[in-house]
Amino acid sequence: MKFISLLKNLSLIVIAISLSACQMELYNNLSERDVNDMMSVMLSNGISAKKIKEKKTKAYTLTIDESKIPEAVSLLREYGYPREKVSSIKELFKKEGLVSSPLEERVRYIYALSQSVQETLTKIDGVIIARVHVVMPQNSPYAEKISPSSASVFIKYHPNSNLSDIKSEIKMIVEKSIEGLSYDKVSVVMLPAQIKAR
Repeated sequence: MKFISLLKNLSLIVIAISLSACQMELYNNLSERDVNDMMSVMLSNGISAKKIKEKKTKAYTLTIDESKIPEAVSLLREYGYPREKVSSIKELFKKEGLVSSPLEERVRYIYALSQSVQETLTKIDGVIIARVHVVMPQNSPYAEKISPSSASVFIKYHPNSNLSDIKSEIKMIVEKSIEGLSYDKVSVVMLPAQIKAR
């Protein structure tokens, strides 16, 4: 009896090892919000996934069955995952000296505005990718004609979301977020993502 019990335990251990061996890392260094959203998308489409908290950082790793990797990558891409990591201004424009030049400060300011509005737009349900490009001419106080600010917005959205109905609201978000920008100077291009039939 002990021998049979030992065999059963041994077979359970072998099965557990073989199952864990099939699990592979899909993405790492993810925020908890992103990893939860990605798991939700996969689980609702029948793909089992696990999140593992990384020991040294507050980030997470997402693992799935090795055989499901192609399907999972394709599915997550349709929903815009993994989300693009937004670099901070400090990372992009490292301050070398004690005082920044007016041009450096201006570039930082315009970049921060673009990133802030872009991040807001990605919070809208159905938005996969949002890009915002802000143009703020440096007008001279002595110039006779002042060039107005403008912004162009590109949005790629999930075809199941009917975002084309809220184009005017998107323009309003951008207009109200940027000083000196008028509604008619905001152009928005919205395209549905090409989703493969399953």
